[in-house]
Amino acid sequence: MNIKIKHILALSLIKGVGDAFIKKRLNEIEAYISDVDLLGNMLGGKVTTNGINENLPLANKIIEECLENDITIISILNHHYPPLLKEIKNPPAILYLKGNITNLEKCIAIIGSRKSDKLGNVIASKVGDYFSKKWSICNGLVEGIDKNSILIGDTVFPNVTGVLSGGLNYERTSSKITKELAKKVLDNNGLLVSENPPNKDEDQFSGSKASRIQAGLSKGVILIQSSETGGSKYTLKALSELNRILGIVNYSNNFSFKTEDQFSGNRLLLEKGLEGLAEMCDMKKLNNIKISKLIELKSKDDYLLFENDLT
Repeated sequence: MNIKIKHILALSLIKGVGDAFIKKRLNEIEAYISDVDLLGNMLGGKVTTNGINENLPLANKIIEECLENDITIISILNHHYPPLLKEIKNPPAILYLKGNITNLEKCIAIIGSRKSDKLGNVIASKVGDYFSKKWSICNGLVEGIDKNSILIGDTVFPNVTGVLSGGLNYERTSSKITKELAKKVLDNNGLLVSENPPNKDEDQFSGSKASRIQAGLSKGVILIQSSETGGSKYTLKALSELNRILGIVNYSNNFSFKTEDQFSGNRLLLEKGLEGLAEMCDMKKLNNIKISKLIELKSKDDYLLFENDLT
């Protein structure tokens, strides 16, 4: 295993050293990553040579766990690190991958409520079926819209990219539905991605944190169904900082779509556009939003427009 992996992993394990710090100081880290003494002296602050050295045994243990479980580990310094993911303000310093890594070249995200209703599930299934023909659907592998956008019968669409909020030893780190979907993803040429060491359990905060990875990996995001306060806002907020495309499903002829709270987020975005996005994501400055285009999705014709803009 490359010594740079071990050192940047040890660096990332220092308390108070976050992904945003590592991105900000990336040029210095890349220049000195092979020499712990120089790295500790150059970065300063919370980073010390002793701090890095103290984390090396844990870094070695994590690397061994990856090797034992057929998990690929790459750092933000690696040329295989997804360039789109680097564009977010706090890309994971370390990525853990298992499965078909080529899926990272063609991701779009289909997102929505975990408490989806029948209409939302039907739409998710149709949209997922359409885009899975050419794209890897980037997915949180949880209940609701996520599950319904990738599931077909007892299997999942080919080439799904699942972003896990826990470690990639999902049988011991993930919830029941995530375990089931993760296995199906790997069985059908898919890929699992995490920023967490293999045996790190998912928790109540890791899901919203992982949303930024889903946005970062994807060339575009499609919102199927969300309330104004739904968890989709975490992915949307991360996307709003990127020059990417956002698709909003509009079933305006449907009474449920026009009246139910489950679609209030969609209605807000369709009515107010980027202003609605700022409101939904609690963003005070509209000029901070960098969405390249917002596309209303009513039919397959609109799906094609969305897809053309992606390419």
